[in-house]
Amino acid sequence: MEESMRLAPAAPPLLAAALLLSLPAWGREVWHATRALQPGDVLRPQDVEAVVPRRDGPAFIDAERDIIGQEVRRRIRANAPIPERDIGERVAVRAAQMVRVFWKSAGVTLEMEGRAMEAGAVGEEIRVHNAGSGRTIRALVVADGTAEVRGRP
Repeated sequence: MEESMRLAPAAPPLLAAALLLSLPAWGREVWHATRALQPGDVLRPQDVEAVVPRRDGPAFIDAERDIIGQEVRRRIRANAPIPERDIGERVAVRAAQMVRVFWKSAGVTLEMEGRAMEAGAVGEEIRVHNAGSGRTIRALVVADGTAEVRGRP
């Protein structure tokens, strides 16, 4: 009598899908939070780790990029990949903060105090309200709590 070859049954579709989903995506490492991060937290080395994600996303930050010192803009769960939109340069001016605003031209400097209408990092333009005149102007954030008006005041 001939021996017949027996074939094992194919894996059920749900099991196959589960196995595929558990495989790392693409093999690229992206930054993950090691703890829950809150808006305003400044990233330190112990706050992040490079991990190959279960699913890949174009908005996840490659582990090759240095993100230490950047500020968290939105809440990030522990062990979650860090999306690009959730962090950014450290904010030097917060919304509603009183800021020193100055304008320089040909050796003349004008200085005033105003209230920031929005938050901004160094190099970003923000709106500042001058309570004395009632005007809102645009100014460039140049340092913590300081902005400069470019052009005419």
